[in-house]
Amino acid sequence: MLRTLLPLLLGGLSFAVVAAPTVEQRLEKLERQMSRLSALVMEVQSLRTETQQNFGSVEELSHQFKQLKKQQSRQYLDLDQRLAQREGAAAPKQSVTANPSPSSPSSGGEAAAYEKAFALVRSNQGKAALKALNKLIKKYPNGTYTGDAWYWIGRLHRVQGDEKAAARAFAQAKTILGGIVKRFPGTPKAERAATKLKKIAR
Repeated sequence: MLRTLLPLLLGGLSFAVVAAPTVEQRLEKLERQMSRLSALVMEVQSLRTETQQNFGSVEELSHQFKQLKKQQSRQYLDLDQRLAQREGAAAPKQSVTANPSPSSPSSGGEAAAYEKAFALVRSNQGKAALKALNKLIKKYPNGTYTGDAWYWIGRLHRVQGDEKAAARAFAQAKTILGGIVKRFPGTPKAERAATKLKKIAR
């Protein structure tokens, strides 16, 4: 009987000895998995932080781009104003005398109104300039300076960042200035209109 039970007892003991390391191995495996999981959590947190930083950088760059675009528009407007000042007020007045607009018998009043509005543009009084230019267009819808007025309205809207309003104003300016180029080829008036058309196309 003892001979029969002895192998069984020895087999049970060997199973217990073998089972104990298996539990330890499982614990070690769990520890390794936990360690990997912790590393993954840390990596995810690091990636999230980097993503937030990159998103902030993108927003900052977008803001800087908008500011640079506005600054470029202002500089371009300033350059345009200086070129217009070099042309002088005499040339537009001569063109008014040579080619008076039939729809505006009081061309002198229109010229004075335009000069007043343009002075506001030069002094960077955007809102007041827009008001004066719109008033000019309303009073002289087919006047000598209507195309120029629409052009400056477009430029002012662009500086203010209102691209839709600028596009509408430039579309009006293109129609009127293009008509001037066709009707009065070779005149100073047509040359100024052509110059503005090129600037709109940029």
